[in-house]
Parts: sequence; structure tokens; C-alpha cells
Amino acid sequence: MDAADPPARPAPAPAAGDVLRIAESDYCYGVGPLVLRVTRVGVDLGRYPRLEWLSLRGVELRRDGSAGPERQVLVRASALPGAVA
Repeated sequence: MDAADPPARPAPAPAAGDVLRIAESDYCYGVGPLVLRVTRVGVDLGRYPRLEWLSLRGVELRRDGSAGPERQVLVRASALPGAVA
């Protein structure tokens, strides 16, 4: 990091209750796009702003909107809504 570089701005971390639509290429441990209602976030992005992956736990939502199985996934921080590339 160059001294002239501005400090990294943390991506807004998802919160419990948020619904995320995640492309297959942006998460681990699954096949196909994922819709996840977040129940737990593994780490505070404000404290660790340079993380590339974020551990999320949540409930997978089916196409009809009903609750599916509970999932734990690693999601690219850069794929989160509002993330700064």
C-alpha cells in the first residue's frame, strides 16, 4: 500500500434479516445462484475491511420464497451490495 493511497472503505456488512442474491461465482459450497436470508455474519467488515471472503450463515430461500435448508457459505466481500471494488 502506497502512503498516497486513500484508506480502504469497508463494504457494508450484511445484517441478520437481509436477503442476498449471490451468483454462483461469488460464493463457495454450492451450485447455482443462491438467495440467502442472513441469520449470522462471521466477522465485522468495519474491523477487517480488507477481507476478500465473508462467512455467512442463513436460510436458503427457494424460488417460491419459502424457507429451505440452513446454509453456511463463504461470500466474496466484493459481491456484497454496495461493495467498493
